[in-house]
Amino acid sequence: MASVSLTDQMGAMALIDELRHSQMEVQKHLDLPERRRAVAERIREFYKAKGVDVQGGLVEQGVKDYFAARLTYDAPPIGPVTRLLTRVYITRGKWLKPVILVLALSAVAGVGIQVAAHWIGEERVQAAQNQVDGIRVHSRLLTGKVEQLRKRAIQLQPEVAGSNLPAAARMLLQVVVLLDKAQGQMLTTVPAKVTADSRIGDLNLAAMASKALEEGTSTLQTADEQLSDITELLSASLKLIALSTGDRFAATSRQHAALAIAAAHARSAIAQADTKGVAAARNSVDLVANLLGRATAIDPFLDQLQDAQAAVHDMGLSKVDADQFQPLFAKVDDAIKGLDVSAAERALQEVEQLKKFASTALKLNVVSRAGEKSMIERNFDPTGGKTWYLLTEATDSAGNVVSVPVTSAETGKKRFAKVIGVRVSQAAYIEAKNDKLADGRVDNSRMGVKDANSLTLKFSEGRTSANPDYILEW
Repeated sequence: MASVSLTDQMGAMALIDELRHSQMEVQKHLDLPERRRAVAERIREFYKAKGVDVQGGLVEQGVKDYFAARLTYDAPPIGPVTRLLTRVYITRGKWLKPVILVLALSAVAGVGIQVAAHWIGEERVQAAQNQVDGIRVHSRLLTGKVEQLRKRAIQLQPEVAGSNLPAAARMLLQVVVLLDKAQGQMLTTVPAKVTADSRIGDLNLAAMASKALEEGTSTLQTADEQLSDITELLSASLKLIALSTGDRFAATSRQHAALAIAAAHARSAIAQADTKGVAAARNSVDLVANLLGRATAIDPFLDQLQDAQAAVHDMGLSKVDADQFQPLFAKVDDAIKGLDVSAAERALQEVEQLKKFASTALKLNVVSRAGEKSMIERNFDPTGGKTWYLLTEATDSAGNVVSVPVTSAETGKKRFAKVIGVRVSQAAYIEAKNDKLADGRVDNSRMGVKDANSLTLKFSEGRTSANPDYILEW
């Protein structure tokens, strides 16, 4: 919001008060019944206090008559001389009219011009005086602000010197330069007393002084912000020192490269805070604190990863099956090194899911429930080609359906699914189709098995190839 001079504020308030009092007076006259009632009540109290017995009707009649005649005008009686002069005036000759008119206009114009000139001149002088007074007050306020900021700079100097932060020292020197500049901008020349003769020159001086004070205000604001930045930079530096010299930091930063990198970046940001900005330094230090906290939260995941690796090793999986765990182990390890708690947790859940699947012996059967699809035929219209699939599910020893991890031949995406489409020959497809058409079930539903401590699906001979294609959508 633009600055408002004290002169403008006080002048406006004076006019508002005058209008308010005028409004109150008008309101008193407008509310005549209430006014008459109040006056009658006061009169009764007066007579009662004096011990005078006055009938209420007399009081009411007197008040009513008073207010009825209060705002009327009664013309005084006209005497013979006055009546004669009036008649002479009314019947004055035509030759007199132009003369009287010219004389009257000349007199009125002369007096009016003098009064108007005097009034306008006084108004302008007073306005100029108000403006000059406001500038003088503004200058005193800014001078006080300069001294206040100088004290802050002096108080910060020992702390800056002891911090061994060249960036902070450079910023403090810049503050001193800004305050000296502002001090010079405060040295404005304005007269103490404005007169009619000096008004124009004084207003010119006032305009130059006002511009200088505006520039000084901007300079002081920059210096104030710079001092606050210095304080914030010192605080960020102390926080980084406390974090990096703590008991856990050295070991944690060796284990988690992200923490060491963040700490180095924070030190660089602090060293360049006078050019790169204090906000960047503060944010980089906050990141170090955040990563250090996340390192504490992620440490248990490292133990879980090591336990999972040992469990997979103890299963005695084939090399082909064991290799399927390696991308998941790498994903967990990358998340731990990057201190990404959420990613580490998700990757470990994937490891556990695959590990549980590998450890469980399963039976593979064609879906054979009434009302559910048991097979699917793919038609490729542009080429006329066809493929056939039996929809298959895996169950454990208790008969529970278990999700199977497969890669879709159509999308290339791998995921766990409770029902998978296994590609079979046309003959196997027709056989299963006729089987279901006979009684609504696939009696020969056996597709294969999966051994415990294995990821390999073993399909029954004659139904499909040893390594068939799979689909996950139909």
